[in-house]
Amino acid sequence: MKPGSREQGTARGIGRASRLARLIPLLPPPASLLPFLLSCAATTSRPYYPPHPTAAVAEIELGIPEATRALAEGLAKDSIALAIIREKDGFIDSGWLDARTLEHTGRWPLGAGVVRVRAWVNPAKQFWSELSVEATFRPMADPSRAERELDQPLPEDHPLQKRLGGVIQKLIVQYGDANALREFQQNTLKALKADSAAKADTLKVKPDTLKVKPDTSKVKPDTTRKKP
Repeated sequence: MKPGSREQGTARGIGRASRLARLIPLLPPPASLLPFLLSCAATTSRPYYPPHPTAAVAEIELGIPEATRALAEGLAKDSIALAIIREKDGFIDSGWLDARTLEHTGRWPLGAGVVRVRAWVNPAKQFWSELSVEATFRPMADPSRAERELDQPLPEDHPLQKRLGGVIQKLIVQYGDANALREFQQNTLKALKADSAAKADTLKVKPDTLKVKPDTSKVKPDTTRKKP
């Protein structure tokens, strides 16, 4: 082997790889992976966790920054105080609010008197964005569990849930279409029915298992006595 042939072969290999790389187009990730990639990006200010499964979901015909801005403006107009608005990342967080005034509070977030609103804005179909808006509270404190695990959704008939639904519906009317509005209304109705059914189930009276059982230890007649 001639001196320098190994280095020359390596250089030729690198050159072929570079030319091949220029010929292969960089394909965008599938749309289904975009929310995941956004939540995992090192430069994003969004939290690592997704919205709660019961979050209100709707689609509007705006890009992520514009949709985030429109949602934030709608919440602010409805007197819901906000702490974080990240238009580029598609995230909104109210911080902890007094459930009665919907203003920021320094109270310990325990019980339904202190609530929180978070919203994620993700890409949907072309030129559209998907809004996911949740309202939560913390019914208990448990230092052994992650804080996110303590967040529970507010009941669907809670006043704050109704206000959020009104804000989202206005955005759909302004920036969506009839199909998006109909789908949102149907999903809202389903959530209300499911919440009502769950409440009714917990109120059902269980059968009384503590009732006194009939006395089966009564003295039986003596059948051994002799007849006269």
